[in-house]
Amino acid sequence: MAKFRKWLRLRRLVFILTLTVVIIGAYTWLISNLAWRADLRATRSLEEISSPGPGDRVLIVAPHPDDETLGCAGLVQQALARGAEVHVVTLTNGDAAELSLIFGERELPWNPSGFIALGRKRQAESMRVLRGLGLPETRAYYLGFPNNGLTALWRPEHWPYSHLYRSPRTAVTLSPYAHTLTPHAPYCGQQVLSDLMAVLQQVRPNVVFVTHPQDIHPDHWATCCFLRYALETIAIRGGDWAERVNVYGYLVHWPQYPAPRRVAPKLGIVPPAELAGQSRMWVRLPLSRTEEQRKLRAIRAYHSQEPAIDRLMLAFVRRDEVFELLSKTTMRVGAWQTWRDEASHRRGLGGAEVRELRLEVTPAGVMRAMLVTSSPPLVREAYIAVDVRGWDRHASPVITTVYIRAGDVANAIRLNATEVPSLAVVARRLGPGCLEIAQIPLPRDAEPWHDFFVTCWGSVRDRATDPAVVAPVQLLRPGDNAASQ
Repeated sequence: MAKFRKWLRLRRLVFILTLTVVIIGAYTWLISNLAWRADLRATRSLEEISSPGPGDRVLIVAPHPDDETLGCAGLVQQALARGAEVHVVTLTNGDAAELSLIFGERELPWNPSGFIALGRKRQAESMRVLRGLGLPETRAYYLGFPNNGLTALWRPEHWPYSHLYRSPRTAVTLSPYAHTLTPHAPYCGQQVLSDLMAVLQQVRPNVVFVTHPQDIHPDHWATCCFLRYALETIAIRGGDWAERVNVYGYLVHWPQYPAPRRVAPKLGIVPPAELAGQSRMWVRLPLSRTEEQRKLRAIRAYHSQEPAIDRLMLAFVRRDEVFELLSKTTMRVGAWQTWRDEASHRRGLGGAEVRELRLEVTPAGVMRAMLVTSSPPLVREAYIAVDVRGWDRHASPVITTVYIRAGDVANAIRLNATEVPSLAVVARRLGPGCLEIAQIPLPRDAEPWHDFFVTCWGSVRDRATDPAVVAPVQLLRPGDNAASQ
C-alpha cells in the first residue's frame, strides 16, 4: 500500500511538471504570436527593393560569424546572381560565445585556448558557409577583434594603441588568429577604424549592409558605430565616394524578434513596432523558395551555435529580409536636436536607461546636452556616456566622452591620437532624472565644425547596454541648406 501511494505521488508530480512545461510553452508561443501580430498591425506596408545588380559593389559588415547569414543570406544570393560584386567583412571570430561552446561542444572551456579554438572553428564555419552561398574566398575579410569587446574598443579608454584591451576570454591583447586582415591586430579602437577603412578603400562599395544601430547586442551596435565613423572619416579626408554610399541596417537581436520565435518560412519578417515609426525607412527584399532553402542550409552549417539554431536562428528563414536605410541627422547651430527612446524600458537596461537626449551646438563652438534618464535616476554602479566624435583640421579623430553617474559627472575624457586628458565638465540636476551638461568642447581648429558623430549609451558596472543614440550629424549654420541624403 505504501509503495502504491509513493507511486501515485510520483505520477502526480510528473503530471504537474508536464502540465507546467506545456503551460509555459503555450504561453511563450502565444506571446510570440501576439507580438508578431501587433508589430504587423503597427508597421505600415514596407516598400520592396531590388537586390544590387551589375555595376554594384556591396559590402556586408558583421560583428560575428553567422550574423551575415541571418541578416543577408538571401541578399547575397540575389546580388551574386544578378552580377553584383559582393564582399563580407567580419569583425570578430565569435570567440566568447560561451553558451554555444558549452551546449554545442558539450564541454566547458576552462582556459583561453578553449575560446581561441572556438574562434578558429567559427571562422572556418563562416568560410564554408560563404563559399556555399557563392562568395569567392578572396572577398571575405576577417579582422579578428575580441567577441564581446567591440564596445570597449569604441570607448575612449581603449581607443589608442597605448591602451590596448585584454580579452577576458582569450587573455590576449593582439589577435591570435592567422587568417586576419592585419596579422596580430592590436585590440584598440584605432586599429578597428584603420582596418575598416582599409577594407572600404579596397572595395569602394556603393551600398553597405551593417548590423542595426539599435540592435541590443553591444557588439552589434558598436559595429555600426565603427562602420559609419569609418565612412565619415574617409569622406572628411577627401573620399567623395564615401558620402554617396547607401548604408542599410539589418536587425538580429531585439526582444521577441523575429516574431513569432520559431521556424516560419511562409511568414514575412516584420521590424519591431518601436523601430518602425513614421520617420523610419524600412524596406523588404522578397526571397524565392530556393533562396530560403539555401539560407536554411547555411544557418544549419553553423554547428557551433547549437542549440541556438533551432531556438532563434532558424526564425530568420522567412519569405523576405528587411533593412532600414540609415541617414544622417541634420541640426543647426543654436537649435536643439532631440532624440527620444520610448522603448528603452522594454530592453532590460536597469538603472542605465536613456529616455531622451537633447544636444545644442552654440555659435561659440561648444555643446550643451540635456539628458532624461530613468526614474529613479542612476545608481552608483550604473552610468550614462555621451560620446561626441569629430575630426581636427588634419582630419584626425577627436573624441570627447562624458560619463555621468548618479547625476554628476563621474569622468570626462577628451581623446586625440596622442593623449587622454581629463575635462572639468560639471552636470547640473534640473529635476528627477533630468540632467544638463554644459560646455562640452568640440574639436579644436574646426571652422566651422560641420560633421560629427554622437552616441549615447548606458552601462551597468562594466556591461554596456544598447544605445539611445547612434547618429552621424551634419551641422548647419544659418543660411545652409539641409543635406540631400
